[in-house]
Amino acid sequence: MRRVMAILDPDAEYGKRLAAFFNEQGSIGFRATSFSDLSSLQEFRRTAHVEILLITEELAAEAHGMTEGSKVILLSSDGFVSSGEKKPFGAPAVFKFQPADRIAREIMKAYADDEGCGTERAKAGQCEILGVYSPVNRCGKTTLALTLGFARASRGKTLLLTLEEFAGIFGSISREAESDLSDVVYCFLQGNYSWSRLKSHVYSFGPLDYIPPVRCMEDVSQISSEDMAHLIRRIAEESGYSTVIIDFGSFGRRALELLDICGRIFMPAAEDPASELKRASFYEYLEKAGKEELKDKIVRCRLPWEKEKEHDYAAGLISVFESGALYEYAAGLH
Repeated sequence: MRRVMAILDPDAEYGKRLAAFFNEQGSIGFRATSFSDLSSLQEFRRTAHVEILLITEELAAEAHGMTEGSKVILLSSDGFVSSGEKKPFGAPAVFKFQPADRIAREIMKAYADDEGCGTERAKAGQCEILGVYSPVNRCGKTTLALTLGFARASRGKTLLLTLEEFAGIFGSISREAESDLSDVVYCFLQGNYSWSRLKSHVYSFGPLDYIPPVRCMEDVSQISSEDMAHLIRRIAEESGYSTVIIDFGSFGRRALELLDICGRIFMPAAEDPASELKRASFYEYLEKAGKEELKDKIVRCRLPWEKEKEHDYAAGLISVFESGALYEYAAGLH
């Protein structure tokens, strides 16, 4: 049974909309319920344990005795939640009038930062790990990974991890992002990783969840391939996603450990002699590294490239990833 988050706000419509968003974002790991008055919350608490309580500052003063056992987070309407002003219960606060996905990240960060919280696993189903890899550059890897992510998100919660060295298309998609894979890797290396900390670094692109690429490739070079594989396995096992997609980008020879954890590896195929030589060298390398069995996981993909949409793909327009020939092709991959 999923854990419970209660939202207490006298603006009943606001509370309902925020709860609906949290419930649609199943990977957050909580079932959200909204209330507009203290008496209805009190009645609810008689039959359910509230793990996180989001409460407006104007009602917080009246809520003493009703918050025991809950992580209290204030919904602030003044926008000065980091000013150092004394808050009821000494609780952290989030600004309520901002995009719901940003509220979710700030809530999960506050929850994870609280000692003793964030250590339990989210309810995990059977999560499939898929890879998009090619030894050939500029063959549509990231475009395929994003489109595949949209297709998979129509079936269940999907997370995209990109190991690209440079932001590329994510420079358009995640222009406002305040954290990225560097922060997740740092938490993991410090022994502070948990599913709730992960959620505080997850962003949404249409129906797809993703973590922006590292700020610089040196951040990933700090972590061994084995540890990165362990981190991705934990994400798959603990975070409630049905699919995790790895966009390998230019990860190079270090990719072998990560390719090993993928159920399927989709390899875009550029049709030219130089690309064929690179693929042949890659297969030869698999044999020398004792990883020849990876060949059985590889699905060679001839993408139905729509040249007229190139600029739209680069601009990160949601519409080009959610329909069209490439979307239909990605939806048929298994």
